[in-house]
Amino acid sequence: MRVLIVSSYFPPHVGGVEVVAERQARMLAGAGHDVVVATGRHDRSLPAREVRDGYHVHRLPMTNLIERRLGIPYPIIGPRAVRGLRRLVADSDLVHLHDVLYQLPQTAAALAAAMGRPTYLTQHVGTREHASGLVNRLERLVDRYPGAWIRARASRFVCYHAVSEEHLRSAGVPPERIVRGRIGVEIDVFTPVEKASGDEPIVLFVGRIADNKGYRHLLRLARPGRRVVLAGPGRPAEPLPKGVTHLGPVARWQLVDLYRTAAVFVLPSDGETFPLAAQEAMACGTPVVLSNGPGYAGYDLDRRLLRLVPPEPTLLDRTVDEILGDPELRRRMGAYARHLAVTHFDAAAGHRSLIDLYDTNQISTEGSRWKSPLWS
Repeated sequence: MRVLIVSSYFPPHVGGVEVVAERQARMLAGAGHDVVVATGRHDRSLPAREVRDGYHVHRLPMTNLIERRLGIPYPIIGPRAVRGLRRLVADSDLVHLHDVLYQLPQTAAALAAAMGRPTYLTQHVGTREHASGLVNRLERLVDRYPGAWIRARASRFVCYHAVSEEHLRSAGVPPERIVRGRIGVEIDVFTPVEKASGDEPIVLFVGRIADNKGYRHLLRLARPGRRVVLAGPGRPAEPLPKGVTHLGPVARWQLVDLYRTAAVFVLPSDGETFPLAAQEAMACGTPVVLSNGPGYAGYDLDRRLLRLVPPEPTLLDRTVDEILGDPELRRRMGAYARHLAVTHFDAAAGHRSLIDLYDTNQISTEGSRWKSPLWS
């Protein structure tokens, strides 16, 4: 089958969606499908076309000005990108979109509808809260109108956590069209090592430097004898206090050493359930502190050994203090984190269900145009 994967960004651009799209392309190519990835050429030094791990990548013209100026990843495409995308959709049997918020998948959805190509959709996020009220309103408008139009025409939906699944259900997507997958971690690559003792403990954050990721909360965790390290794309909006280091984007495979070095991993993000960075840290046996949320209810967690706290600096500081001050607790939390990663987040174990999704017997547009609440 000829599968066209459409993702606004793709590696080497850093982000969770990029990791999922790359894994999907590699997995489907390995299963014998003819796979093409359509993405934006966010960096002119990257080739417009290349072959990677058995699949083809087509990078279409785009401008990344909004991300460079405002730190908000929102690529803008033009007529040349639309023409290139039209050719790719015409050559495909199925179009798989990654989220509905961006111009590239929106355009691909419209072209697929016009050409009668079935579409699948991976929903990566639910409703997010940004610092800017304008950004919040714009994101909700996009989700409500072009997003609803795309969802009304998609045949299958993939989500990786309860938050995105609930977002789809609240939009009226029939449960039988939703497939729960897992992003997963290469647990034979992200592995624990013996933690060095006596060094200055590192409190690690990995994620986009954006308000909804909660990075600002970590700025108050630095103090003498403790270092805070931020790793991820974007620019902090304020000068960093003493003891806080921002490394910028870090290649995924280089993150392994960071996770292993850290004494504790803290990600107080909004509206996420076990984001990829948390799964990677857990696989490396690093104690983890995350924001509490309803998405964790189904995991039957030992909340003494995996901390879920409200994203509030005083509570985070108190929690980090307790973990750093108790070596035995850190050891037990690290072992528990590794156990959870192996049990729930092994990437290899999650591949089969997604490969089955592309069985040609499952591809049907019959009944795919269910009525969303917007159009009913």
